[in-house]
Amino acid sequence: MGTRSLYRIDSLMFGQVCLVSIISHIVFSIVSFKIADYNFTQQYEQSANPVRCGMPLLGAAMACFFLFCILLIIILIQFLIKKFRDKKN
Repeated sequence: MGTRSLYRIDSLMFGQVCLVSIISHIVFSIVSFKIADYNFTQQYEQSANPVRCGMPLLGAAMACFFLFCILLIIILIQFLIKKFRDKKN
């Protein structure tokens, strides 16, 4: 959507696309973390050994943070492309 908004194919502005991308990433990250937590809780409740390790949840949180950083880099690159194109025209 960011690339499409740069070339003015859609009616959405670039800032709106960035905002929707960031908000949806945050929402989907929270939902995926909650689903992973629920699945790990169910697994540990059904096993005979009730010891629970939180490292998989830390890995999921770090993956969400890493993907958020990649999203911000992509938004920055698209913003710089937009500024370069606006300056060129």
